[in-house]
Amino acid sequence: MLLELASTFALIVSFCLGNEKFRDRCPMEVRRYESVVIFNPRLSEVQLKEEIKKIEALLEKHKATISGVDTAGKKELAYEFNKQRFGYFVTFNYETDNFEVANELQSVLRIADSVHKFQTHLVKSKARKFKGNPRRPDNASGSSDDDDFGGDYD
Repeated sequence: MLLELASTFALIVSFCLGNEKFRDRCPMEVRRYESVVIFNPRLSEVQLKEEIKKIEALLEKHKATISGVDTAGKKELAYEFNKQRFGYFVTFNYETDNFEVANELQSVLRIADSVHKFQTHLVKSKARKFKGNPRRPDNASGSSDDDDFGGDYD
């Protein structure tokens, strides 16, 4: 019985890790999240630090590892929101193997009066760095000249 359970669990884990479609829902993989929170500009520095500590405590309560908290300060918003043109921008970077942590954080931020806006997203481990247009072959004309037209003109 125990051997069957262990083999079933191993099968589920190998399926999750091997299948790209289900990798985001795999229970054994640590996922990295980034949450950007815009706080009300009417908060004092002390109140802002208290709000940041509340969010950090929530993340630590759910056993998430906080890798960084970046306070960008008071910045102007792109458009007016609740008759406010400014907001305090704070970015939380954290890692967890429990995907419910992000949902819990969003539900807490959704009802907080001190939060204007927030966005949480999963940070993918494979980030494509810009290496030019992938459809354009390198040196397609065969010449070593760097002409803009790509033709064999003299």
